[in-house]
Amino acid sequence: MKIILIFTFYLISAGGGASSEVRGYSGGGVLIKCKYDKEYTSNNKYFCKGSVPNCDDQIKTEVKNKWVNTGRFSLIDNTSSAEFWVMIRELTVQDSGTYQCAVDIYLLKDIYTPVILKMEEDPNYKKSISVNGHLGREVNISCNYPQSLSSKHKFLCRREGIVDCNNNHPLKERRGLIKHDDRTHNFTVSISNVTEGDSGEYWCGAESDWEKDHGYKIYFTRINLTVATDLREPTRTSPSSSSSSMSNTTVDHSKEHKFKSTGASTLETKAFPASSVVTAVSVILVVLLIGLLFITVLLLKKHRKNQAPVYATVDFSKTEDVTSLTINKKEESCDYATIKQ
Repeated sequence: MKIILIFTFYLISAGGGASSEVRGYSGGGVLIKCKYDKEYTSNNKYFCKGSVPNCDDQIKTEVKNKWVNTGRFSLIDNTSSAEFWVMIRELTVQDSGTYQCAVDIYLLKDIYTPVILKMEEDPNYKKSISVNGHLGREVNISCNYPQSLSSKHKFLCRREGIVDCNNNHPLKERRGLIKHDDRTHNFTVSISNVTEGDSGEYWCGAESDWEKDHGYKIYFTRINLTVATDLREPTRTSPSSSSSSMSNTTVDHSKEHKFKSTGASTLETKAFPASSVVTAVSVILVVLLIGLLFITVLLLKKHRKNQAPVYATVDFSKTEDVTSLTINKKEESCDYATIKQ
């Protein structure tokens, strides 16, 4: 009787439920939900690829209620809702296949719930785009989605850290779905009054039965949002055109004051003071004088080298008592003398 009960429990543990199908797109990501019975909240959970028993572990965790990461895979065990989530990033066609949501059962066969991942390619969507915005203004983020997601709920989320893509970010109060067109497979999200803190990585995505036991989320287009400060000078208009332009322009005085103070500091940094100009002119004059003096010395040396030597003539005359020496005084400055006896 005991053997029969153990064998029966073994058969029950071998299967955790019907298989579910998940769709993914190359370059994107997918978040898979795996449900389990509450009695297994303390058991370890893992996610493997292949059929039982030849299933290769992709990621495993002993930690509860905290993300763990292994390569492109991340897993969190939410014990309060008796489910664990698996995120697969940077999907490729090679990721297609059968996976298992698994619960580790000590001394018995683990509980497996199969998940079939189907990878698709669709020219309607872009894997990554860049969007530029300006401080305090509105920015529109447009997402083209695959045709197969037409009936799914769409969303825009901001990626925080390695895994979490939060569509409940504080900017939710400043955004809204302003256009959804199934004909062109496009939806547009506007974010008003953007700040530099809104810069970051966002994802266009869709949900498939997320509230059900085996729902999943798809992330198909990465958005790189950059919010820049606009420091351009205000356009100066002539008196004749100022009256007409004022009717169509709303002036934000707080921004104008901020811009003026910023512009003034910029001009002070770039301007050249008068003392610097005088110093520069003085240095240039000194350099010119030194150069002129140097050229003059070179010319004098060259002139002296080209002169022929001048000799002085010395005559000796001998008498009985005195020998007289006569030198031509005009030539006494010569370096050399020729002596005749």
